[in-house]
Amino acid sequence: MTNPIFESLYSEELYRPVQKTSVVIATGWTEIAEEERQLLTKILESVKLGLESVRIVEQSVFNLSTWSEKPKQLICFSPASKALPKHEIIKLDDTSIVLSNSLAELISDDVAKRKLWWALKELFLT
Repeated sequence: MTNPIFESLYSEELYRPVQKTSVVIATGWTEIAEEERQLLTKILESVKLGLESVRIVEQSVFNLSTWSEKPKQLICFSPASKALPKHEIIKLDDTSIVLSNSLAELISDDVAKRKLWWALKELFLT
């Protein structure tokens, strides 16, 4: 909402929609295994979020430049550019991004889960 007239009339915080935290997955929600859903639920609960409080976006290869509305926080479980670091907070304009392995990979990778936890703790809990 970048219309100057709208912003001058409705300048209160009440009229500015809050962008939900977004979670990017590589496949459709119906294609995700139950074990992956449970892991995602646990990950979100660890930072005091729930599935109902995030926006799930399907993107086979992560590309934020195609988004019309950018969230404040984003957790990506979809493949991204190899040049971008995983399990670190990446700032892009007003969006803070944490890239991770896929949910399927995380199930059996305790080291990656710990790295993700530290990044999410910094992003959401500090």
